[in-house]
Amino acid sequence: MAVRREPASDDTMATVLIIGASRGIGLETVKCALEAGHIVRALARSARRIPVDHPKLTKVSADARDQAAVAGALKGVDAVIQALGIPGRDMMLRPVHLFSDATRVLIASMRETGVKRLIAVTGFGAGDSRNRGGC
Repeated sequence: MAVRREPASDDTMATVLIIGASRGIGLETVKCALEAGHIVRALARSARRIPVDHPKLTKVSADARDQAAVAGALKGVDAVIQALGIPGRDMMLRPVHLFSDATRVLIASMRETGVKRLIAVTGFGAGDSRNRGGC
């Protein structure tokens, strides 16, 4: 059953779920969203280690492939930013299914909860991972 919700009005800030919020792009996105005044729900397996404390920040420790956890984290959210990442050498040494598996879970959960806004980003080969690329 889809839940219909009205998006945040222009005079209120959005509630944003950031998946992959513990490092890299996800962590920087958490900081920027809080600085902009948004309410942030930060989901990561190691959420308790997110080095940010703020009254508008809720840390959610969960795996992005856990359907129940993702659906729960989506309740009351206006938009999602998916910024998952893995260590560079893991991507080079074996097949990686995290991105596609987590995205399937996220899209199904968004349909279930009525959340319609999604930004998905990855930054392998940028910033700190620039020199970790392969050939």
